[in-house]
Amino acid sequence: MGQIWEILHKPDTVVFFDIDGTLTSYNYGDHHAHHELDYTPEFRDVNIYADCKRLNPIYEYIQSHDVNRLYCISREPHGHESWKSEMVERFYGIPASHCFYTLDASKKPEIVKDKIKELFPDIDPMSVVLMDDNDETLGLYMKETPFCTAHPMIFMENL
Repeated sequence: MGQIWEILHKPDTVVFFDIDGTLTSYNYGDHHAHHELDYTPEFRDVNIYADCKRLNPIYEYIQSHDVNRLYCISREPHGHESWKSEMVERFYGIPASHCFYTLDASKKPEIVKDKIKELFPDIDPMSVVLMDDNDETLGLYMKETPFCTAHPMIFMENL
């Protein structure tokens, strides 16, 4: 883990952030981590991202990095893509056009590989960091891509 922090701070590093659990906490509900309407049809009409707060350690990192090298990849089964993208842009300055979505988290590695190939065709794989809070997704990234992986807790460890 020692080298990830240094890689993150190199100016040529490209980072793909997960959104839920990475750029925002899961504190969407009144008494639960998820919104109480989660998994109900009404949930599609609730902008759970309207009340989110910026996570300052990650924000400070983002402010020190070239936004043209920062992207998001998120699973989104509820149709909340535009609300998520708006929140990411408002709180972190990462353009909505840098946010990519999938219904299935297992598709994240392929989406990231395709985007890296398109946007940064000659980049060293050790200059790409995929940040996610989900252990299964991190495992898929490790298995299916040549890129570095990081958990968002790295920002808490280095405060």
